[in-house]
Amino acid sequence: MKFFNSQALKKPSSKIIITVFSGLFAISAYFIVSNYFSFLSFAEKSTLSRLEAIANTLSHQINGDYHSYISSRYQKQGEVLSNKQDDIYYQLWLPLRKAQDVNKLETEISTLVFNSDSTFSYIINSTDTPYVRDPYDDFMPEFITFYTTGGVIHQYTDEFGTWLTAIAPIKNSKGEVVGMIEVDEKFDVFIAAARKKLTTNLIISIAIFVFIALIMLRYIKQIIEAEEESKRIIQESSEIISQKNKDILDSINYAKRIQNAILAPKEEVFSVFKNAFILYKPKDIVSGDFYYFSTVNNKAILAAADCTGHGVPGALMSMIGNDLLNHITKERKIEKPSEILDLLHKGITNVLKQDNKAGETRDGMDIALLSFDFDNNVLEYAGAYRSLTLVRDGVLTEYKANKFPIGNAQQDRDNFTNNTINLQKGDTFYFFTDGYADQFGGESGKKFMVKKFHNLLIECSKEDIKKQEQILDTAIENWKGDHEQVDDILVIGVRV
Repeated sequence: MKFFNSQALKKPSSKIIITVFSGLFAISAYFIVSNYFSFLSFAEKSTLSRLEAIANTLSHQINGDYHSYISSRYQKQGEVLSNKQDDIYYQLWLPLRKAQDVNKLETEISTLVFNSDSTFSYIINSTDTPYVRDPYDDFMPEFITFYTTGGVIHQYTDEFGTWLTAIAPIKNSKGEVVGMIEVDEKFDVFIAAARKKLTTNLIISIAIFVFIALIMLRYIKQIIEAEEESKRIIQESSEIISQKNKDILDSINYAKRIQNAILAPKEEVFSVFKNAFILYKPKDIVSGDFYYFSTVNNKAILAAADCTGHGVPGALMSMIGNDLLNHITKERKIEKPSEILDLLHKGITNVLKQDNKAGETRDGMDIALLSFDFDNNVLEYAGAYRSLTLVRDGVLTEYKANKFPIGNAQQDRDNFTNNTINLQKGDTFYFFTDGYADQFGGESGKKFMVKKFHNLLIECSKEDIKKQEQILDTAIENWKGDHEQVDDILVIGVRV
């Protein structure tokens, strides 16, 4: 079996590299585009701030009374042909022209008045040729809004291009607004510069990323080859693991057949116990719980045992326990339950080589073992941690087991106690392992618990013995719901 190439596994996958590369490209494109808009935004703000400062300065330099005089004196286009034609006009024109030259503005600075018909007309402009009373064709509602207060107008477009404008009011000596200063700047040059910068940055970035991509292609090819090799190794390993799992599962299933062959057939049990059931639900394929049946000297021996663990370890213990019980009852003809358990304990400790040395295995089993003498209507019982429950006329009586297990020589113990019970017609006996009461389930995910189990036994004892098995099986399955079965389950019921 080949092992993974650790160097190959340390390399990032091609998908990760491509994702990172695409992410970096997207982030770069975002910053480039963002820089484009940031540049435009900054240019717009700085330009508007400069235009607004020019307009406000001129609004204080222009004599509002002179401006009212000129706008009143000249009411028709073409009446002023030269900036020096009128001395007052010339005094108003001069600061406008100086402001245009000093600030190196490409467009003229103008003053406008708002007419009674809600139109605007030019009065003074900073060009060499005046155009007094020319109508303002690009009239916008913002001009009315800013006529008395001043303000800035962000980008707007007309037939001549994209513009930015600042407005400031002109006031006379009485503080009345008699006109406004308009200062413009064409924004097309900034847009062209931003687009040029954007295009340049994009070309440089694409070139860099293409160069990086070409370098990465070879590296990605190596990674893909390493990934394919890893997939092949994983596939081979998976096939090996699947085959081993199949072999293990086949072995366990075969062990189940062996375990089932060792257990007494239920038909054999029911041929002696006419009214009985055995509810047997292993947690895994093989079980650590097992039932035992034999006949000795006209007495029927029936037991329910719970070995240490479940699954394969528990199944091994069950086979040891079953073999020892056969030796005790069938070969040695021991029929008294307490003596059987004493001998079973010795047999387990001998087989597992348990002694008083610390650290030795403590494996063993809990068990409830019954001996039925139907000729004399007498039942004998002994138990290691597993009690016997009798329901008679709807009343439950529990016969306690000894509180020490089979096996585990390190624990101090007495001999097992033998209980003798006189049978009455209609008596129903139940003995079981702890798997039923310990099962988690219900709405709260709690254990079923012994008390609830005893109440269920009292309730179902009124029913036919076979129906009782169905009731108990349905009850534990409904309780379990979606929870995992936590242990092997074994419940035996016998009605006299």
